[in-house]
Amino acid sequence: MDLSRRAVFVGKSAALWAVMALAVLCTALAALGFFTAAFLIWVSDYLGPAAAAAIAGVILLLAACAIAGGFTLVLRRMKARQPSMTTEAMGSLSLAIRLASLVVRRDPRKAMLAALIAGAVAEYFTSPRQPKG
Repeated sequence: MDLSRRAVFVGKSAALWAVMALAVLCTALAALGFFTAAFLIWVSDYLGPAAAAAIAGVILLLAACAIAGGFTLVLRRMKARQPSMTTEAMGSLSLAIRLASLVVRRDPRKAMLAALIAGAVAEYFTSPRQPKG
């Protein structure tokens, strides 16, 4: 998997998180208002207002945890289908080695020139920068 596919996967995961969070929020806000009021009225007749509020809060927290757990399972399943970055790096490295061996076999002078250019570029990017001033 190349970088563009990885970026698409990350974008899709972020969009899925946003949609799931919005769905949970809308559902929770719509339903909780009605159910909480009805539940509090019903339980407060038996236990009193403070106990009814505590029981309703615990039930709402359990529902939120269940929803978050379900979404986490969905995202883990999506992530499990993606190959690891190590596998991608090994594939890219083996492709580069095959290409280099092909170039060396066909024209050793081009390979020497490419090695010199690659060494100069590597030296340029890895050398410590001195501040201008």
